[in-house]
Amino acid sequence: MTAKIDLLTLQLFVAIVEEQSIAKAAEKKNIAASAVSRRISDIEDLFKVELLHRHSKGIEPTAAGFALLEHARIILGNLSKLETELTGYRQGKRGLIRICANKSAILEALADELSVFLERHPLVRIDLEEDLSPAIVRAVVENRADIGIFGGNIDGQDLELLPYRCDSLVALVTRDHPLAGRSSVHFRELVDFDFVSLEKGSSIETLCVRAAAALGQHLKVRIRVSSFDALFRVIDARMGVGIVPLEIVRGRYGVDSLVTVPLEESWARRELLMGVRDYKSLPSVTKLLVKHLRAKDDARPFTSSVSDRLTVVPGRS
Repeated sequence: MTAKIDLLTLQLFVAIVEEQSIAKAAEKKNIAASAVSRRISDIEDLFKVELLHRHSKGIEPTAAGFALLEHARIILGNLSKLETELTGYRQGKRGLIRICANKSAILEALADELSVFLERHPLVRIDLEEDLSPAIVRAVVENRADIGIFGGNIDGQDLELLPYRCDSLVALVTRDHPLAGRSSVHFRELVDFDFVSLEKGSSIETLCVRAAAALGQHLKVRIRVSSFDALFRVIDARMGVGIVPLEIVRGRYGVDSLVTVPLEESWARRELLMGVRDYKSLPSVTKLLVKHLRAKDDARPFTSSVSDRLTVVPGRS
């Protein structure tokens, strides 16, 4: 039955009612009047109902015809909305972008940058998931995320990589700690103290473990926590020292009893990277977001690594 009621037939029927004439509807759609009439007759024969009543002033729909008219307008209206929506996807005005990022990136700048992007692109939705840097890379490689943002010291597994931003790692201690008054400190001066660390495998912990190993020592992790807020509280309780991004201390917390000490290590200036599977094949809307996130650093190219609208999915730091 539905083969007899195609979209063109619905368009023709609406045009007939609006023009009150088969001939005018045929002319409007550039189809022979006999072909238009035959399409309407086929529907009438199929359902054994009369759709149009002819009188001296033209044509008007019967009760069955009004029912067909109502549904035809709904169907054609939905089709128009679908075309507009699909065009929006093609033009990069609409879409869903899946992002997986580490806690540092989210707290430092990403959340604010996504807010600005969503204001500029009201038809875009973003799913933001927090995870550890190695897991972020896997999520992008396995196509569970479109964009990954993670620590630059983590193997990107052949993803296309783009510098996102840099942050500065500092030692975090209580005000009465022996190193609190120092203008700077080397990691070798910290390694003998107990550490408060983020979850095992996090980008910052990986840096610290490697630095300790380079000194021939093991990192003495006394407590692991799942958030920077918890890390601050545990350090404040004098259970150890920590390594944190200065941008997070400066921008989110400001605990009076804690102080930061600059870390005199080359790896203390840490790079956060954006990783995608294949930039050229990304949807237009995702490319728009990548461009937005790298706006402050637009001249830096991609490299290849060889080694209701904003949904935040709870994850790990």
